[in-house]
Amino acid sequence: MFYQLQKKFGQQLKQVHHWNAILFTFLAFTGLILVSSDFRQWVPQVRIWVKDVHIWAGFVSILPLVFYGPKMIRHLQTLRKRKANRQNLYVVLIILVSLILSGLVLTYHRSFAPWFSSFALVVHDLMTWIGVPYLIYHSITRSLWFKKLEKQRLEKLKEKRMVIEDGNPILSRRTLLRRGTGAAIALIFTPFIYQWVKPYLGSPSPPPSSSPLPLTEAFSPLPSPSTKSKPPIGGGRRGNFRYYTVTTMPEINDQNFSFKIDGLVDQPQSWNWKQFVELNRDVQVSNFHCVTGWSVYDVTWEGIKLKDLLERATIKKEAKYVKFYSQDGVYTDTLTIEQAMGDDIMVAMLIDGELIENRNGGPVRLIVPKMYAYKSVKWLNRIELIDHEHIGYWEKRGYDKNAWIKS
Repeated sequence: MFYQLQKKFGQQLKQVHHWNAILFTFLAFTGLILVSSDFRQWVPQVRIWVKDVHIWAGFVSILPLVFYGPKMIRHLQTLRKRKANRQNLYVVLIILVSLILSGLVLTYHRSFAPWFSSFALVVHDLMTWIGVPYLIYHSITRSLWFKKLEKQRLEKLKEKRMVIEDGNPILSRRTLLRRGTGAAIALIFTPFIYQWVKPYLGSPSPPPSSSPLPLTEAFSPLPSPSTKSKPPIGGGRRGNFRYYTVTTMPEINDQNFSFKIDGLVDQPQSWNWKQFVELNRDVQVSNFHCVTGWSVYDVTWEGIKLKDLLERATIKKEAKYVKFYSQDGVYTDTLTIEQAMGDDIMVAMLIDGELIENRNGGPVRLIVPKMYAYKSVKWLNRIELIDHEHIGYWEKRGYDKNAWIKS
């Protein structure tokens, strides 16, 4: 209604522009909160609310484009002699449309194949790290106070008599002010953009002897990878992990490591590090999918099949669920007995022939390939058989209990 009250074409465009700016600013702010690992760790419940608000704001952000659509041809006609303004309009529209479309795919990622969700996430990230700095620059350089500053400088120049000399500046003050603003914004965002793009650079890894994994110094003996793990039969993983944690990473070494199976079993089991390393291990190749949209393909895992550990403990008839505990003391999740007996569910120790890194859940983590990664508990140190359903950490905070991935 407020939009319709604007009688003049220019006022209507300005109103759409203002609403679009407000929504984009809100989406940028909530989006940056969502990628913050600190925020995820400190206030996980609030993060779920922020995610929901971010999604709804994304739906609302479609409205300014809907209102602008019928006006676009006429708007372009008014800009036919202003090339820079037309180019700016195209850039802004590409950023907004790309963000909206990729955001819709990520919102309904369960309806798409994982590779398509991964592509949408890359597009969403790219448009965020390009779009946010660009639109901040766009907002600053077109703000009233910036234009007023440019006008004041221009008036001061007019008061002086222009003398053409070799020492005259090549750039006008207006151009210098705009480029200086752009350079300052670029410097601020460069470290964040680098952190995002670094996993995609694909720099070669140094030899293991000169750069050991952090956990290799904390554990002895180290598990010797099988011939199927190194070199990995999967050919080496394709893609990059994004590392999340809901608490600080636990400090684990061969002295405080323990692993046990208890609860509704006839033969409870427990191992220290040396005993756990001596267990027979299998090797499998599987894909790893995160509910936030990214995937890692053809990962070679080496570890103990979960069903072998459960059979070793002898499950009691009254047991209905398998509960998994993380050594961080906070994270838990469950599978039904039927799900837990899947042939591809593994208590993994090695990834592509190397000890799993601490940030990736090592030295021991659960791998449930056919479900989203919030079921694959990191820093696994206890398995309990129970007769009632337990709601996992993220399921309590809004994640779907049904974690199956669309095949």
